[in-house]
Amino acid sequence: MSKKTHTNPLSKREVETLRRNPYVAAVSSTTVKFTEEFKQIVYEGKQRGVSVSETLRKNGIDPEVLGPSRVDGLSYSLNKKAKRESSFADRRSENYRRPPKTGVETVEQRIRQLENELAYTRQEVEFLKKLQAANMEAQKQWESKHRQK
Repeated sequence: MSKKTHTNPLSKREVETLRRNPYVAAVSSTTVKFTEEFKQIVYEGKQRGVSVSETLRKNGIDPEVLGPSRVDGLSYSLNKKAKRESSFADRRSENYRRPPKTGVETVEQRIRQLENELAYTRQEVEFLKKLQAANMEAQKQWESKHRQK
């Protein structure tokens, strides 16, 4: 069997097989996401000395289909996530700078957003001014070097 890595996509048949497993939250040809419950099972198994591959097999997932890269990645991420307060919960939705839009925006929120946009635009203008000045200086130096020859 060929080695499965993140750059070596899963076949349609492998994706369908994984999709039917109750411990797989989502799967595509390049990504496999497991449920929080399954991550807890795998981590507890690791704590008892059971390998990740063995736990996968016991729960109906062929580690050969995933490949060593994904199995090692699962093991690494479980160790990392176990140290967090929220443990195995998916926190990607919490990583946005702005809170999700609810459809209703208060005046204060809108003012804050516009103030941030204005500050950002001012920074951009200052950067462009400095860039233009540096470009003009470089052009003068180039012209003075080439005029002398």
